[in-house]
Amino acid sequence: MGKLPNIWYDVTRIRGLWAYAHGPLHVGRWRLAGNLVHYFALVCRLTRQEQKERMARIIYAVAGEGFGHASRAHLIGQRFLDAGHDVVFATSHRALLYLRECFGERAKEIFGLTFDYSKGYVAPVATVWKNLWQFPRGHRANKQLYSQVYEPFHPDLVVTDFEPFSAWWAWRNRVPFISINNEHTLILCKLEHDLKNTIQRIQASAVTRFHYVGAKAYVVINFFKVPLKSRKAVLAPPIVRRIITELTPSDAGHITIYWTTGTRESRLQDVLRRFPHQQFHIYGFNKRLEIGNCLFKERSTEGFLADLASSRGVVASAGFSLISECLHLKKKMLLLPLGGHYEQLTNAQYVEKLGLGAWAKGLDEPALSRFMRGLDEPMPQNGRILWPDNEKFFEVLRGVLAGLRMPASISL
Repeated sequence: MGKLPNIWYDVTRIRGLWAYAHGPLHVGRWRLAGNLVHYFALVCRLTRQEQKERMARIIYAVAGEGFGHASRAHLIGQRFLDAGHDVVFATSHRALLYLRECFGERAKEIFGLTFDYSKGYVAPVATVWKNLWQFPRGHRANKQLYSQVYEPFHPDLVVTDFEPFSAWWAWRNRVPFISINNEHTLILCKLEHDLKNTIQRIQASAVTRFHYVGAKAYVVINFFKVPLKSRKAVLAPPIVRRIITELTPSDAGHITIYWTTGTRESRLQDVLRRFPHQQFHIYGFNKRLEIGNCLFKERSTEGFLADLASSRGVVASAGFSLISECLHLKKKMLLLPLGGHYEQLTNAQYVEKLGLGAWAKGLDEPALSRFMRGLDEPMPQNGRILWPDNEKFFEVLRGVLAGLRMPASISL
């Protein structure tokens, strides 16, 4: 923490200079009032200058569900650290394990919300009950985090990647915070929606809207250009991990499948064997097995990324992180959005609209056949597409940070 100037020492010093120049302070009530105002204006200016010259203290809060939030926080958080700022990360579940590998004890555990995928899709009722059941214990844990970490840290800024509890803490304690995520596309962008999905859209928008409010700015990460609804929002292109930028795309002829739920294996094999001349590399069942044209592979980040980079195309759910990586590698996608997950449905529909692939509610012969027919066509050059661009993203973020009224300077 930067040491604040000794205010009374500065008041005394400035008072002496003023008295020397203008005579005694007791000459009149109005002169006394003017002196006091002038003294404190100068002291505050000195204080602000010293604050500006120090680096910032930042809490970076990250949603624990999925891998995309954590990998994004790794990139952005490292930039803050490299610039000399002091950063504490707060997250949960898988993201906590990942960020502790990256940042050690800087990564603290916070109670995080989770989805219920037990039936192979997002079950709204089960999700609500699951989180309500865990909330009392989680609330106690979070209060301890606030008192033992957040309050002694005295943050200048909170950054939240769809993590609600830190955002609400910042709002209650009048600490400025900004939001960086792709989920706010649903409520801050003018999207094209199908009427038949109205109820699902309203539910997803309500969850997003009440996740948190009051951010100083919303950095909305998206893979296509779209009009914004709020002055506080700014659109930014996707960012991808360094390991992705170091891959060299090629075409070894196989299609890579990432089966998120790890269920209905026999149904999957039944569909794929109808395309005997096409090789499929399959992840998600965590086993090594070759059956006909299907090669099942064990969990391996390096292995999956190698197969992704050398694939002919990709079949997966419609998570934003994997879409961004496919865009960087120029791989067409067949997206199968998880049921009950409206953000994924929106992603999948726009991928098809932009000519980046196709989508289907489930994997069947017609959907896979339609996807494969488009694999030999070149990637589109649609001007609406926001291709992943890490430096462009950080340029946008620098602009947002520069526009904040902050006691400390936040550079990147």
